[in-house]
Amino acid sequence: MNPLIGVALALLQFINVSIGARPNILILLVDDLGYGDLGCYGNSTITSVHIDSLAREGALFTQMYAGASICTPSRGSLLTGRYAIRLGLTSNDNRFRTFNSPAQTGGLPHDETTLAEVAKRLGYRTGLIGKWHLGLGRGGEHLPIRHGFDSFFGMPVTNVQSCGNKTVYNLIGNHGEIIDRSFVAYWILLTGKVWMAFIVFSITSWFFARKLAIIVVLLGTGAFAVSVWYTLSFTLISTSSCLLYRNEDIIEQPVHLENLTLRNTNEAIKFIKDAILTPDQKPFFLFMSYIKVHTALFTLPENTGRSLHGPYGDNVEELDWSVGRILETLRMLNVDNDTLVFFTSDNGPFLERGTEAGFCGRATTISGTISEPLRGAKGQTWECGIRVPGIVRWPSQVVPGQVVHSVTSLLDIFPSLLEIWNVPPKSRYPLDGVSVWPHVSLTKDAKISLPLTTAKERDSLFHYCGSTITALRLGKFKAHYWTPVWDAGFQACPSVTICPCLGTQHTPPLLFDIDADPGETLPLDVNKHLEVLSSMDRAIRKHQETIVPVTNQVETLGLPWLFPCCNAHGWTRIFRLVTNSCRC
Repeated sequence: MNPLIGVALALLQFINVSIGARPNILILLVDDLGYGDLGCYGNSTITSVHIDSLAREGALFTQMYAGASICTPSRGSLLTGRYAIRLGLTSNDNRFRTFNSPAQTGGLPHDETTLAEVAKRLGYRTGLIGKWHLGLGRGGEHLPIRHGFDSFFGMPVTNVQSCGNKTVYNLIGNHGEIIDRSFVAYWILLTGKVWMAFIVFSITSWFFARKLAIIVVLLGTGAFAVSVWYTLSFTLISTSSCLLYRNEDIIEQPVHLENLTLRNTNEAIKFIKDAILTPDQKPFFLFMSYIKVHTALFTLPENTGRSLHGPYGDNVEELDWSVGRILETLRMLNVDNDTLVFFTSDNGPFLERGTEAGFCGRATTISGTISEPLRGAKGQTWECGIRVPGIVRWPSQVVPGQVVHSVTSLLDIFPSLLEIWNVPPKSRYPLDGVSVWPHVSLTKDAKISLPLTTAKERDSLFHYCGSTITALRLGKFKAHYWTPVWDAGFQACPSVTICPCLGTQHTPPLLFDIDADPGETLPLDVNKHLEVLSSMDRAIRKHQETIVPVTNQVETLGLPWLFPCCNAHGWTRIFRLVTNSCRC
């Protein structure tokens, strides 16, 4: 060992005492990890020893809910503690439920305060590694560096099938197998009604006004060609959208996925070491936002075939390996006891990806029995879409091995950290989360005295799908006001990539007792629960009175001239944009 490192390690015990109220913060967020994908949540075919150890050494939450059922709004909620509707990061239009292009102008609004900005003001070294998906904007104005992070290494948008060098777009067969289709077939499927109307109009016009018919055919053909070119060049279907950034600079376009988890893990370890071992030692705030396990799936060659559950299992086990490496680094640096770790997922599994998707899992009922599999999928407010793994580990403060059954949310991470830091929230921007600490048992020798007596209790949890409250949790009861219309034989919508939010409206709503029926299989008789429904109606009205209209950030098309293109300027940039050939 380097002598300087030895001296630094010897001093850490004294340093940790001085920053007791400022623990290191490590948020491990996985992309599309299902509630049933880990051993500690009942999975028997995927090995997750390191993540399971977090649960044994901390608190496992059985009812942790995502801030939204899909990437962008969920991540915005986590970082701000506020529903995404307040941030302008929601849409009922399926095309714009997340950022679908790196050339969109919107992003996480700058008048919102992120956890990283609060941590930075408190003297933390802040970093984000992995997935952002909260916008780039003009000149990178919405990148993590502009929202309180000192450093960023990762993908500003997201990993999709095209990032895995796939030239086809997938449909699920009746047994979950992947059926490949060409882009043209995929595009016609998504826009078929428009082109069918165009064909019918053209044929009809031919009999009455042939010149008009010719003009319509030419314009329609041109529109089809332009739409295909635009989609292939400037949306997430383009491999050029698979970007890897360091801070504000593109370093790979398209990103090389195979060893990306290894590189991200090494970046995380370096970030932690730099924060702890440098002369101006600071506590660190690291948001480790994994690219996994969203498709396209990817692993190192040596990790292929290691899982009993095939390629998806390989990906979860490589994720687990990464978590293990990071935890080992904390132990080696002797900061394990003074590091608060949150582990969770941004939403449920992407079941439209068939065998490449995770598991909804089962939950334990209040009577101790195992429920039916959770219903729904990513993008839906059935339990599978929003109930996610949740683990909190803080060896010096949190009693190990505890299980928390209280209703909690990713919205709660923000106020929970504010309470530790003794920082009041801004009154102008009310938080929608509440502290988790009243539900967690602390050690007898905990150094930090938390003001638990002033902690606000959760009275309701609103589940938005897009810009609409489609479900509401109130105590043990959950009401569904809207549910999606699934493809036949599925609890998902592979025919349209992901289920639209507003499928079937329920008046009165479907009502479930989630404590007794987490699988949502037995709707209650609403006539016997009229007071519950009345309380829910009052809660929705009260909540909606607090919603202030804001500029929508996601409902914009990507602008070709804003599309990131590495090492290209002037006419070279124009040529590469037109020919979809941005590479480095």
